[in-house]
Amino acid sequence: MKARVVERFKFEAAHAVIINGKPEQIHGHTFRLEVAVEGELRRGYVIDFLELRRLVGEVIGKLDHGNLNELFDNPTTENVALWIAEEVEKRLPDGVRLKRIVLWEGDENGVEFEF
Repeated sequence: MKARVVERFKFEAAHAVIINGKPEQIHGHTFRLEVAVEGELRRGYVIDFLELRRLVGEVIGKLDHGNLNELFDNPTTENVALWIAEEVEKRLPDGVRLKRIVLWEGDENGVEFEF
């Protein structure tokens, strides 16, 4: 039987998205992240919550309180979310797959990817 495990996170970061070739004013957000992983139940669980929190924490730790323009050519919420997804996927144990990621830029604007 498969199950999904969902964890929520938040981090602070600044960025200046490039729109029509011109960067907007640099500004900061509280980003909220939701990560859902899926796998077979083994020993009663898919992945320990603490393990998932640790490995996602390694990823977002590279972003927290940083300037996203130093890491991305164009730090749109979409680009940041896809990068997080790739980095999380690399760290997941065998048999556990990333199924969904939602990244909110502040309280109103977000992007969701399903895999």
